[in-house]
Order: sequence, then structure tokens, then C-alpha cells
Amino acid sequence: MFFNGLYHLFYQYNPKGSVWGNIVWAHSISKDLINWDALPHAIFPSKPFDVNGTWSGSATILPGNRPVILYTASTTTSDRSKTTPFRPTYPTPTSGNGSSRTTTPSSSPAQT
Repeated sequence: MFFNGLYHLFYQYNPKGSVWGNIVWAHSISKDLINWDALPHAIFPSKPFDVNGTWSGSATILPGNRPVILYTASTTTSDRSKTTPFRPTYPTPTSGNGSSRTTTPSSSPAQT
């Protein structure tokens, strides 16, 4: 995805080992599609509805130049289907040394 002058790559992996499970969405950025800087995980199990992993999904740019990520998750609760707003965070590279800071836009829906 190309956003604010950078290419964004999201990919899934298990940061705790080479076995299935514990899936997170990693996030890397590039100016040239050759050199990449890893950023903090974009999505990771952190809510009751995704405690068993953050799975398949997609990222896109909405009208008004607003990025959004939709993803599926897994839980062991009795809820069969649930829609929950997610407040996105946008990693912002700082000094070009691979470090970053995370900002949250005020125009996004509140996280519940």
C-alpha cells in the first residue's frame, strides 16, 4: 500500500517461534521497494475478540486519504460474530534509523 510517500507492507508471522499460532501483523515501510524498515507490529492479539490470533485481512486507502485495515480474529467466547470499531495507529518514521513513533488520528472512531 502506498501512503504519505511510503510503501507499507503488512505480513503475518509468529514472533514467538516457527510454529503455527500467536499470529501478528508485522509492518514495514520503504521509500524504494528495495530497502525496508521494520516498524512495531500493526495488529496483535490484544482484545477479547482476538485473543487467539489476528488473521487474514486487507489494508486500503479510503476517500479523504484515510488508511484502514480490516482483519479477522478468533476467540473462544460465545459471540458468533461481532463488529468492533478499531482506532488505527499510523507509524511515523522519525530519524531514518529504523525507529518510529505511533500517532493516532483524532478523526478515527473510538476504540472499544
